[in-house]
Amino acid sequence: MALRRNRISFLEERIQRLEEQNAYLWKEKMFGIEALDAATSLGHFDTSMNKLDDPLPILRETVKRVRGLVPLKSAAIYLVGSDSSFYPAFCWPQVALPELEKRAAALIEDRTFAWAIKRCKPVFTGLRERRPPLLLHVLSTISRTRGMLLGVVDEGWENVADYSLALLSVALAASAGALESFELYRDLRRLNSELSAKMNQLEDSRAELQRYRVFLEEQVEARTRDLAKANDEMKMEIAERMRAEEELRSSEKMLKHALEGVGEGIWMWDTASGDVELSPLSREILGCSADVAACPPAMKTMEAWEALIHPDDVEKVRYKKNKCLAGEVQGYRVEYRLPDGSGTDRWILERGRVVLKDAGGLPLRIAGTHSDVTERRELEDQIRYQATHDYLTGLPNRYLFSDRFSQALAQARRKRRKVALLFIDLDNFKTVNDTYGHEAGDDLLKEASERLRKVFREMDTVCRLGGDEFTVILPEAGERIDVERVAERLMEIFDIPFTVGSRDILLQISVGISIFPDDGDDDQTLLKKADLAMYRTKKHGRSAFAFAADDSE
Repeated sequence: MALRRNRISFLEERIQRLEEQNAYLWKEKMFGIEALDAATSLGHFDTSMNKLDDPLPILRETVKRVRGLVPLKSAAIYLVGSDSSFYPAFCWPQVALPELEKRAAALIEDRTFAWAIKRCKPVFTGLRERRPPLLLHVLSTISRTRGMLLGVVDEGWENVADYSLALLSVALAASAGALESFELYRDLRRLNSELSAKMNQLEDSRAELQRYRVFLEEQVEARTRDLAKANDEMKMEIAERMRAEEELRSSEKMLKHALEGVGEGIWMWDTASGDVELSPLSREILGCSADVAACPPAMKTMEAWEALIHPDDVEKVRYKKNKCLAGEVQGYRVEYRLPDGSGTDRWILERGRVVLKDAGGLPLRIAGTHSDVTERRELEDQIRYQATHDYLTGLPNRYLFSDRFSQALAQARRKRRKVALLFIDLDNFKTVNDTYGHEAGDDLLKEASERLRKVFREMDTVCRLGGDEFTVILPEAGERIDVERVAERLMEIFDIPFTVGSRDILLQISVGISIFPDDGDDDQTLLKKADLAMYRTKKHGRSAFAFAADDSE
């Protein structure tokens, strides 16, 4: 009997513990659901905001959401301008902007801004000061940094839960995505406006051509009626017919002149015989004399065109034409290079379209145009270069650095080799820049870039991240002793003074070095460790280099 009571008592205690455990798990489940709902709400911005003409509603909503997560007295959002500098785009309340501007300038000066950008997490600073501390958090997407949140925290911020800070990162990432979508929509609206203008011009041209065709049809009808009335007079009929043919030839010449007037040569290809007819401008674009008599007979065949085309582009052109000859497409468009004999190439845009088919639907005659698009291609190449290189020094910029570094790491993983990253900062550059002016500072940056180019191999990549910060990627770096020799040569070349006006200035450098895979397996980790190693050299006296692996702090 006692054994049974003990058994019942044990089961009752077991049931009570299970009920308590079930209640705790249910509470945890509800907490997780609430956190997920909050993350979903904070990570979504109304897409209608992206289509506005001003990003202010997005920024206002962002500050509102941040205030719901962290107690703030005031806050401002700084966006990245066209010159890569930060500017205040929104402040709450507006009267707090002057004070926030002063504190932001100090944070930029002591590089706290830069540190917050690299962390991509909430950063609290000024904790030891008498005034309220600050909250910093970057607004960034995969492509680039969009801005920075700067807020003065209120009392009770120490009690903010970790999940609230995680939701803060979610909210600001969503805000950065909304800002990026806003820019994309703005660019899309501009492109649509330009496209609409072009389409209107095209419609006007088509309407003019249609009126011209109607006019010709009316002329033909008038001629037909005149010929019907004068059917009994054969001579008059022949005369009228000859005059009509002459007018038609004149119309074709007018059309050719109109096309060549806008810089496009005309050609006609008889696919059965292989004969090609070229207009004077088309012969000139292909590098032949505009005079028919002086043009070589070979230029009257399609094979002669392929002999003029750059060897690397021949297959591309042949593929386009063969698809048209096979009846798979009605026309084609292709761009190719044409060597001009002086070591440079001209870019030709060739268009072709079937104008006559046989009974089986295969082309008998193909007509088209030639255009010289060299200037347009050169402009495109220039735009691509400017997007990936620093405007002052000509070195690869931050975006090209990320691409080159990722490629170097991927190749090193395949070949099981090492890659070294050098993070270089010019010591006391700000002092020199303030003393002698920005023009002298720009000259120093250019000369420093030239010295960096001389030290490293052609296979190495020297980049300017911005300001007085440079990075160097050393693929196939070898062992640490090899990297040390390179760093020593780099320090030696900066021991030579720079000349500014009539003065010699000694501008030395601090260098931090990280090595793949010893110090990290990804670009962000290696960049961060090289940056920290560089700051270690500044902390211990500057004008030196340090390896990330030697950090004992």
